[in-house]
Amino acid sequence: MTETHVVVYCDMCGDVYTENTGESICFDSTQQAVDYIQARSAGVGWIYDGDRIWCDGCIAADHCDRMGHQYPDTWQTRKRLLGISTRLRTCMVCGIPEIEALS
Repeated sequence: MTETHVVVYCDMCGDVYTENTGESICFDSTQQAVDYIQARSAGVGWIYDGDRIWCDGCIAADHCDRMGHQYPDTWQTRKRLLGISTRLRTCMVCGIPEIEALS
């Protein structure tokens, strides 16, 4: 007997869709997977646009590519080994840090 299951992957980065357990969810059909993602999209951030499935990270990165990063006004300063200090702030949308060396 052969069984076929559908697992959801992000079409942009290839990440597998998981929930609390960290394990991929096996669906019985592509339509079942699409219906599930569409029903859950508001809570988990994955979307199906009719053609592709995007994970929350790729949605955020796409937003920042189009609109620019949204950094907070304040920086965090860190002293590194050998006395070199850096300051950083993290984009509130995608999580990509901006880091500058301080003299």
